[in-house]
Amino acid sequence: MSATPHWIYGIFSALFLILFMVGMILTFRHDWSRLAELYRTDEEPPANFWRMQSGAVGLIYYKSTLNVGISRQGLYLSIFPLFSFGLPPVLIPWNAVRKIEVANQLFEKRLRLYLSSPEIKLILREDVLESAKEYLAAQGFEWV
Repeated sequence: MSATPHWIYGIFSALFLILFMVGMILTFRHDWSRLAELYRTDEEPPANFWRMQSGAVGLIYYKSTLNVGISRQGLYLSIFPLFSFGLPPVLIPWNAVRKIEVANQLFEKRLRLYLSSPEIKLILREDVLESAKEYLAAQGFEWV
């Protein structure tokens, strides 16, 4: 009876790790890709722009890699280029926001924005969205 060579376990472990990483990359890209299908933009970031912010797009939390801009046209989002993996910037029009609610996190007040199409949730800091107050009010939202 022959024993299984130890290198076989290494190959299976490496294959598992590669498949896991591919799955994670596809998961990270999913919600952003759905946004990009509808709202991809080639415009420059607006003047009202914050770099290296933290927030969530769908199920993925971007810690200090999210860039957020506010303009009359909508909410501009991009990912720090080193981590974007080819994900394009998006400009989400204000009329795509269907609901806003408070999503506090320990010491920071955050807001959860529900988009109508695609049905994705965004979570951003309240102070970053402060300058969007007038645009959201025009869509019928009261500032929470």
